[in-house]
Amino acid sequence: MVFVALNALALVAWQAIPFSQVSEERYLAAAADHIAMLQGSKGQPGRVVLLGGSGVAFSISAEQLGETLGRPVYNGGIQASIGFRNLTDLYLPHLDPEKDTIVIVPELQLIDLDERYTSTYCDVVFLLKRVDLLANRPRCVPQIIHRTWSEIRYHAQGIEASNPIYRRSGFNEVGDLTSHLTVDHAAPDLRESALTPITKERLARFEAYVRNTLIAQGFDVVVIPAAVPEAICDRDSSHFQKILDRLDRLNGPRALKPDGRDFCLAETLFFDGAIHLDAGGRKIQTASVRRYLGRFFENVE
Repeated sequence: MVFVALNALALVAWQAIPFSQVSEERYLAAAADHIAMLQGSKGQPGRVVLLGGSGVAFSISAEQLGETLGRPVYNGGIQASIGFRNLTDLYLPHLDPEKDTIVIVPELQLIDLDERYTSTYCDVVFLLKRVDLLANRPRCVPQIIHRTWSEIRYHAQGIEASNPIYRRSGFNEVGDLTSHLTVDHAAPDLRESALTPITKERLARFEAYVRNTLIAQGFDVVVIPAAVPEAICDRDSSHFQKILDRLDRLNGPRALKPDGRDFCLAETLFFDGAIHLDAGGRKIQTASVRRYLGRFFENVE
């Protein structure tokens, strides 16, 4: 009974106690800002919303796309391990099928890690303080309780967040992560990088979700590849292109067919792994996305 009472107390404390500076600055806490961003801009004519994982957050500038496309563009990328369906479901109430174009930039981890229950998603539920989301994912309860007790400890010990890159305040007002752009860094060694193994079943599930949840509801959807290291293209270019061809089935005839060679970048353009681009790589990837979207909107208009 004492154990049950303590757990019940922790759930009450989760709702009642203000977050410490540690939790307020957690990278995943940006989910709340992204939701508010999309709700606040809902209804803007011609709005473009980028969906994806941290590769989108780090590697594409919605701000620059907005300037060059002449449209409002917002970056909804956070982290692949949230689960693409979970992230999209969070955003859906704040999207408008009559006015929004959804641009999906799926690093392969976004498809491979797309589960309804993930530890990362439980952290998002915790940081959003959403009881309704917890009711739909009761397996998150132990993690919510654990996080709450940690939160009490942060308050008691005065612990503060210290990561200069992965932090909530590292995002700008249109959802781009910018905290890494001026950081000196050594190029990661990506010579042994390999494509995330994706089964046909995973690809089919991803495709079915996008069709049923977005396309069938009237959204214009454009799928554009995420950048990958040249080492992957040198070793697995044929396989990479086959995956892109499969994802291209989600694009209508107005979209430019993805060419994997447009998204193979030198390892010196990556920041801290095979997904996140640095400032130079981000500029190149943004330009590629701009070209693909420019062609799409030319055909629409």
